[in-house]
Amino acid sequence: VVKRLKNYEFPHVPVEGVERQVQQTLKSEWRRHEVVKRTFSPLAFDKGRLPDDLFASLGAYWYNNRDVPHVVHEEWGRHKGVFVNYWETDVNFIQIPWHLKKRWQRRLRELVEAWTGVELETTDMYGMREYTKGARLLSHVDRESTHAASLIVNIAQQNVSKPWTIEVHDHADRLHEVVMEPGDIVYYESAKALHGRNTPLQSGTYVNLFTHYRPLNDPDWYLRDNPEGTPEPLIDVGACNLVGKPDEYSKGAVQCQNSAIGPHLSPSMFTATSADDMFSWWKSVGPRDETVEDNDNEEL
Repeated sequence: VVKRLKNYEFPHVPVEGVERQVQQTLKSEWRRHEVVKRTFSPLAFDKGRLPDDLFASLGAYWYNNRDVPHVVHEEWGRHKGVFVNYWETDVNFIQIPWHLKKRWQRRLRELVEAWTGVELETTDMYGMREYTKGARLLSHVDRESTHAASLIVNIAQQNVSKPWTIEVHDHADRLHEVVMEPGDIVYYESAKALHGRNTPLQSGTYVNLFTHYRPLNDPDWYLRDNPEGTPEPLIDVGACNLVGKPDEYSKGAVQCQNSAIGPHLSPSMFTATSADDMFSWWKSVGPRDETVEDNDNEEL
């Protein structure tokens, strides 16, 4: 059996030290998301769809390179933090050649410019990243100087039995959980809006590509006030109620007086007010502690 190459170090802290690191990381990420002044959209995110020809190009590249030797383990471990739970599950990576990156970035930038209404420059493309069963992505924000407006592109899903939502907090820190299918994209203000996938992937593999942009020739964009004509952040949406099922995502399970909130509000109706809230959320949606459950059963 051919195994994927391992080019990362194994956990540099004991597993019992992970919670402390997660808590510290979330405090840092919470502070960082409050620093960014400029916004681009009412909710800090939106969902869209790739043009068919672009999806075909991305999908074909993934299909032709989805196995070894093209797929390797993504480098995690020392100095890269606890954003991906590499100590519990494999995270794999498919490198993209430069000529394809340039072609895809040009097309994707046009989509993001249409969403933001701002002329942008490309700063990064990352992926393709393949998540496997049990994967979690800790809520975070991206680099301020380079990651103003970004895209998550879902390339492929294999044997995914339950939707693995992308979690995005809007400008009022309300949680939205967005279901994606292959070919779907999520626009998001990645240095401003906390985002992650804290609920573990229940099964299969999930392949994403990430692209990032900033206003043209403006690395300090995040320190500036919004220019005239920028859409106002949607803060007050009135009373909200759960009208759907607790596990119903991207289908308007939560309805508010202001319908501009859209269909993706989390059925949990979770709104974060601090890093401690974010840590509590991470704990609450994580894998069950089977050891504790076994001990509890022994006492019965």
